[in-house]
Amino acid sequence: MIMRGKWLVAGLLVATAPLAGCRDNPNAKAELSPLDDGLTNADPTIKGSLEDKIMVDPKLAGQSNQNAVGPGNKPVDGGVPGVAGAKAASAAEAAAAQAAGKLLAAPKALPYEADCKGDCANAAKRPVTIGALAREQAKGSCDAKLTYGNAWADRLPPAFRLYPRATLREAAGVAGGKCNIRVVNFQTAASMQAVLDYYHTMAVRAGYTSDHRVNGDEHVLGGTKGELAYVLFMRRDGGMTDVDLVASGGK
Repeated sequence: MIMRGKWLVAGLLVATAPLAGCRDNPNAKAELSPLDDGLTNADPTIKGSLEDKIMVDPKLAGQSNQNAVGPGNKPVDGGVPGVAGAKAASAAEAAAAQAAGKLLAAPKALPYEADCKGDCANAAKRPVTIGALAREQAKGSCDAKLTYGNAWADRLPPAFRLYPRATLREAAGVAGGKCNIRVVNFQTAASMQAVLDYYHTMAVRAGYTSDHRVNGDEHVLGGTKGELAYVLFMRRDGGMTDVDLVASGGK
């Protein structure tokens, strides 16, 4: 199966570039949003563990989606066969509410480039294909390589497990050391707002901070807890909510 163009194997790392370049404010640490604080130069520990480039093996990239459950040329139904449209969304959202309990509303989205002080137009650009990402990371210093397989989805941190009834499209990760991250792409029939609320709730209850940004049609939710961090990129795609989730830590 051909690699999806929007698949971002290192979204967490790439996301730090525009945030560090445009919205870092060391004089206001208490007020900084999670992505402004924990995912930028404000914390050298996090920077060292999360901003180091991952060396992606281009030879493995083409194999990464071999066992993924994909929709082919038809819309994915969120893992609820025979249930279409609104019913599939309702079923997915009900399952999420049951898993998370009472959901908290995600914070209002702020512009992705809010308080920009640098060249945000260039900083916000990030690779959108494995090949481009591999070239970008060729000079990386991380000694671990990203590996692919659906089993990585089972090794996500507890707060960031796959959305209930979602369809896993792709999964990858690096185990151990400073490059200990998990990366998944999935689609769900649930609305984007429902997905935002779910992961905001799970993050906050697990002790993470939560920050919501919007960049065109793409929403970004992310935050930190100590040396751990997470970020989700989501957009609507063919009636589904398409999500790239990246989190450090995990089993």
